Amino acid sequence: MSTPAQEQQRAAVLADTAFRALTAARVSLGEAADTTRDVDNYLRRSEEDIFELPPQANRVREAEEPAPFQRNAQYLAGQVDDRLRAGRRGIDEVRDRLGDGARALKASREALTELSELPVEHDQAAMSRLAHQLDTLDRAVDNFGESINHADRRLVAAREALDPLLNSSQYVDDRQATAARITNVAESLDTQLMQTRAGLRTLNEGFDDARGDANQAKGESAELAKAFHAAANPTPRADQHPQKAATDAAHKPKESEITSRLRDL
Repeated sequence: MSTPAQEQQRAAVLADTAFRALTAARVSLGEAADTTRDVDNYLRRSEEDIFELPPQANRVREAEEPAPFQRNAQYLAGQVDDRLRAGRRGIDEVRDRLGDGARALKASREALTELSELPVEHDQAAMSRLAHQLDTLDRAVDNFGESINHADRRLVAAREALDPLLNSSQYVDDRQATAARITNVAESLDTQLMQTRAGLRTLNEGFDDARGDANQAKGESAELAKAFHAAANPTPRADQHPQKAATDAAHKPKESEITSRLRDL
């Protein structure tokens, strides 16, 4: 059977675990937000290539030799396809960071739940606030996951829209049909990317809101950890040497290869 002192020490460990897990979740959500912005910027550059497709269609209709402009359009389509592939890899990276955040939030909640069941003095109001903040962050992460999956589906549709142009002949047998194909691909791509980017911008607004919630939860958790450490270490204040709280940098993972490449392109 545990002694009161042992229970108090256990409480301090759990409070510290909840704080550290919440800090890790905050960092993971920040990483997800950064990569989402990188993907959005990358897709913006894809729109510049799409903007060049209609002029190629016009030249196919009007030029004495249309084949070079068909090849130009296919080259631009290939460039867009490469960017869409990279965008999807970035989305996979966001999914991974959201998964990390969800697991860290779960660890924080489990520690808080066990802490609430220990026979030690609790600040019930503070623990209730923290539990509510964790609920809010859990819902946000679930919503972020749905949004990023929706963006991924749109990028899949955009790549499928490229197929008629990418898989067509480099030679032009029917000027009007070839020009219409290029124009239709451009219009479909423009619609898909516009909607994808709008969704990503909305997602980033959600990340901004979650950052505020995570900061508040982190502060609440830090205060709880301090209180439980103080209770577990009843030495004179002048002689106490509390453990230094972990900073976000301690939990920040090394930038992924995908994120690094997105920033460079």
